[in-house]
Amino acid sequence: MKIIAAPATLLVLLVSLAQAQNPQPYCTAGASTNGCTPSINANVQPNTANNAGCVITTTGVEGQKQGLVFYGVNNTGFTPTPWGVGGTSFLCVKPPTTRLGAPTNSGGTFGQCDGSYVINWDAFQLANPSALGNPWALGDKVFVQSWYRDPAAVKTSNLSNAVELTLGSSPPAPCATNLPGMASIPPGSFAMGSNAPQGGPYFGHVDERPVHTVTISYCFWLGATEVTQAQYLALMGVNPSQFVGANRPVERVSWFDAQAYCAALTAQQSALGLVPSGYHYRLPTEAEWEYACRAGTTSEFNVGDELYCHQAAMSYSFHSSSSCAQTSTVPVASYPANAWGLHDMHGNLLEWCLDTWETYPQGSVVDPFSSSGLYRILRGGAWEGHSSGARSANRATHFPTDGLASIGFRVALAPVLVP
Repeated sequence: MKIIAAPATLLVLLVSLAQAQNPQPYCTAGASTNGCTPSINANVQPNTANNAGCVITTTGVEGQKQGLVFYGVNNTGFTPTPWGVGGTSFLCVKPPTTRLGAPTNSGGTFGQCDGSYVINWDAFQLANPSALGNPWALGDKVFVQSWYRDPAAVKTSNLSNAVELTLGSSPPAPCATNLPGMASIPPGSFAMGSNAPQGGPYFGHVDERPVHTVTISYCFWLGATEVTQAQYLALMGVNPSQFVGANRPVERVSWFDAQAYCAALTAQQSALGLVPSGYHYRLPTEAEWEYACRAGTTSEFNVGDELYCHQAAMSYSFHSSSSCAQTSTVPVASYPANAWGLHDMHGNLLEWCLDTWETYPQGSVVDPFSSSGLYRILRGGAWEGHSSGARSANRATHFPTDGLASIGFRVALAPVLVP
């Protein structure tokens, strides 16, 4: 096991995440003659494929009242108007409107404010392909409100407040959707590890053995580059890097910092409906990383059995026996991508993986992932390292609390793993 022994301090981040816009309630609900004030909201924004799991709920309705939910698609220039002279509620949706299903009973207890109306937006739209606004386009607005019967009120009825929805994209489909800045990685099997000799130019190590067959059973996406300082700053509000540059990779991040970034990115993209069910943004496992780095190759590097200064950001090439004069990171994608569209899998920065260190098994495995050890895995080599440390199979480890100027990360959009 190779440990990078260098001191570093743990960065304590005060994260300020501007999450994507949630469904927005607006307008004023009318109080029923029994003193109930209904409130409408939605759990998530709907999407163009009608599979976001959007449910619209009106709570606080007087029990045992007939009512319905309706919507419109154009509130341009519309000012909410009183539902009736002397009433307390307002019509908040500009006609024409469409009912989201037939009238229904609010349930609950008569005379109490415990009734509700629950509407499955997705189910209604799928069952009514010619309904108002359908088919939907990305960014379309929907304005939704509830009506309920109130015999003692003006117009013998009242209205809730309203909620504004915005149609988002359908979630990406693994193996089918191309995501900007990400490479789509197919499922498959590969020989993980290396039998490279312990001497130069490879300086192989026993922890890379035995070479064993690993199967990745699912599709996933992997960042085409290491996370940049601009990306990290935009999401986390800080830039801890030593070698400052918007398009340089962020460094001096601990494993925990990288995990926090992935969690923030998951929250942001989930709010937009852009994370497939069962997936999240996370660090790649060690097996996913090597599989993606190799991109079908079996040589020591994904460019062959030798690595030269013009092929990666590193300090020394044992294959040309020459210094590469590298004294810092370089902007991401400064070198050509591998066959699967991934840049800097060799050099620039060591990259955190999700796993803790563990010896390799003797036999074939499927979707390996370890979380029981102390040290976290690093892969890929760094600007200050040698060509031998940038090999596809080379393993390094470090304490998860430390961030160095030689350590960064890239993100995977991949299945949630349970150790």
